Amino acid sequence: MRRNANEHRRRILIGLLLLGCFPVLPTPVSGQTPAGAWWEAETAMDQDGRIALASRPWWQRAQALAVGEHFVVQSTQPGGGRMLVRREQWTTRGKPQPVIVWVIDDDGDMRPDDKDGDKDSDCYVADYDADGTVDRMVDYLDNNADGKPDEMEIRYFDNGRLRRAWFGMDLDGDGHMWKIDRYEYPPGSFFECDAYGDNMIYFNGYDAQRRAWFPASECPFAFYDTDRDGQSEAVVRVSGVPLSFDPASNEDPANDVNYSSAPRTDATRDMGAMNVRYGIDVDALSDAERPLHYDLGFNMIGRLPYQFKGMEHTNPLRREPKTTICIPHGSARAMAESYSADQTSFSWREFSDNTERIGFGPHADEGRRWEGIFWVWGRRVMHNTGGPVQEWNTRREFQPTPSTRRVLYYSRVDRRIHLKGAAEGWLRVGHLASQDRLGEVRWFDTNADGYSDRWEVYREGQAAPARVSTVLDPGVRELPGEWDKLTAIYTQELLPEARRANQQLMAAMRRVDPEFAGSEELAKALAAAPSETEKRYIEDIQREQQYLALREKLLAKSAAWLAKESATERALSRGPERLTDSEAAWTFTQRIARLDVAYGEGRYDQAVEILDVLSKPAGDKAARAARTPVRLVNHATKQGSSP
Repeated sequence: MRRNANEHRRRILIGLLLLGCFPVLPTPVSGQTPAGAWWEAETAMDQDGRIALASRPWWQRAQALAVGEHFVVQSTQPGGGRMLVRREQWTTRGKPQPVIVWVIDDDGDMRPDDKDGDKDSDCYVADYDADGTVDRMVDYLDNNADGKPDEMEIRYFDNGRLRRAWFGMDLDGDGHMWKIDRYEYPPGSFFECDAYGDNMIYFNGYDAQRRAWFPASECPFAFYDTDRDGQSEAVVRVSGVPLSFDPASNEDPANDVNYSSAPRTDATRDMGAMNVRYGIDVDALSDAERPLHYDLGFNMIGRLPYQFKGMEHTNPLRREPKTTICIPHGSARAMAESYSADQTSFSWREFSDNTERIGFGPHADEGRRWEGIFWVWGRRVMHNTGGPVQEWNTRREFQPTPSTRRVLYYSRVDRRIHLKGAAEGWLRVGHLASQDRLGEVRWFDTNADGYSDRWEVYREGQAAPARVSTVLDPGVRELPGEWDKLTAIYTQELLPEARRANQQLMAAMRRVDPEFAGSEELAKALAAAPSETEKRYIEDIQREQQYLALREKLLAKSAAWLAKESATERALSRGPERLTDSEAAWTFTQRIARLDVAYGEGRYDQAVEILDVLSKPAGDKAARAARTPVRLVNHATKQGSSP
């Protein structure tokens, strides 16, 4: 970066950059008082938010430039510095579009022979049709004069009038924020911007009558590097929407920047934080090789007025208006965790979904987004959920009641983390590698105690469930609210135990039915799974398929065995041997029922014991084994029982 060392030595302190809960960044310094800065006078707007270009003394010279030509000119403002003007040409909708770009050197390090500005403290103004009307302004702010931008903004003008702007804050010191193409953010390309590390972007609309910014749309998108590895492990996104917003008229207003920044009215001056999305990397695998590795996502809707401590962020190096409005980076996570939600959803990504590529670059097939894990448009519709959304292999849970805390619990039934208070949930299973749709799992809280107690398993294409479990004791364990503690419990305890239990149970089932042939496609998916969470998910599917097949085989054997117990056969064939066979048939049937209960409640140790009995050799020894009770513990009553 170009830099005049003497100039920096003359710079003086002009005010605190960040107030309240905003992260502490170096206080901006400048060569002169910003209120009288020449660069601010050059780009001053009129009452309508316009910047007139045609009245500039260099305008006619600019219009005479050929494509690719430029010149450097001195500002005529008092104390004015250098500026660069160039002519570009783009192809827009198949037609050539002339563009004049005006570069203002705010920090005084431009040389007469320079061919471009820099990205520490220069401002770029673009006139898309070379007609004297400003269309975009990209401004870089180097608060600590280290040659790297600490903030930047992209101002959007509509017919020459300032309408809205995207702002960026670089909090990890890499100087990277927005990717710029044709002097604006190219929609859908935030993968190439900075969603990695500590950063924040936010959107404000412009109130021309009050000459002030107001919160709107995504305000903020805040990213958090909790382990200091340069990647993000948490993300918060808040929707700034008028409190009078009606979801029936617009399901996704925060993603519609034209709606969010429409000309102000009394109604649109009363803004609210109407939706909050909060994503977490629970298994702590987010790194350079696995960026954006979020597992869990909350989506919350409410009607909270947009009034937060420290939300007014003033930077003297910013062009007027100097004060933007946004929840501070240091407060956004706490706000998400205590948000007063009317409804809350919970999502957990289990595996990728091969129906569409919603990721980027080498990680496109994994379908991970910079926004984290967010809600789906369907079943329970919540406004401002976002997209594209992964439909398959993501658990969904919905809490219809108000809450101010997100409380998680572990259920022994599926050995997973759930949202306390969720009344229902579902998981669509399929599209794993080359696998098609396999089925669905649904769960419900039927007694409204905050914990799921009914589980249904469906095969694809079948209306009736293949298995239903009404659980008396789901083995609930409430989990800590501190994310580092939850990560430790999940990665060191819950996840390894779930895989161990799966493998032991599948081995026990194979001892009963050694002829079972599992899916080769699932075996391939397991071998290719990139994380323990994803391996466990494939094993869950394998285990369920194996159990359903075994259950059908055992029930068929039970039915055939019991069918022999007709009244005629009993009358013709009495005796100790015949009676022993009769009792064995019924005990075998009883064991299947107890196996189903143990499996459905996630008591895999009990299920293994029952399976070990069922795996005994055939003949008299098997019959005797069938009559021998196996003492198991009923955890609901703490009493012994025999299957």
